[in-house]
Amino acid sequence: MAARTSSRSAFLSRLREDVLYAGEYALCTVLLGTPFLPRAVRRLVLVAGGADVRSSPGASMSLTGSPRNLAMGVGVFCNRNVTIEAVAPVRIGSHSALGPQVLVVTSHHALGEDGVWNEHATGRPVDIGERVWIGARAVVLPGAVIEDDVVVAAGAVVTGRLTSHGLYAGVPAKRIRELAVPA
Repeated sequence: MAARTSSRSAFLSRLREDVLYAGEYALCTVLLGTPFLPRAVRRLVLVAGGADVRSSPGASMSLTGSPRNLAMGVGVFCNRNVTIEAVAPVRIGSHSALGPQVLVVTSHHALGEDGVWNEHATGRPVDIGERVWIGARAVVLPGAVIEDDVVVAAGAVVTGRLTSHGLYAGVPAKRIRELAVPA
């Protein structure tokens, strides 16, 4: 009898999880991602979901995870097909731009000493500073910090910390050039 109750409880738990995921998908991917939704309405949808956004993201952006984990400054632009996975907090500073198909990931599966990965994901926050430009198809991995005034080249994979006033490229992203400090 206990096994049957446990099985039913597990089924109901998974069903609840699936229904919540479907609602999140409908709101944060389908609705936010349609080009027919004006930017101002897109911002209102995010705010209604609990996001702290001061900009209206571009068309075709998708958000997975919780909108409450998203903070976006003034003048942020997300190009087509940007995906933000906000399982943990994601902050994007003012006047930053994310190019087409940029992927920001916050979920992480820890590796044990035996090399086996943990099937339960944990979240690591991502912090993107102000006046950051992230090129097309770049990937920002869990726990990454991109300081202010950084350019990330197309296709780069960002891990760790990228310090201010630099151009970063490669897999993993490395500083390849200094950028001028604004006067």
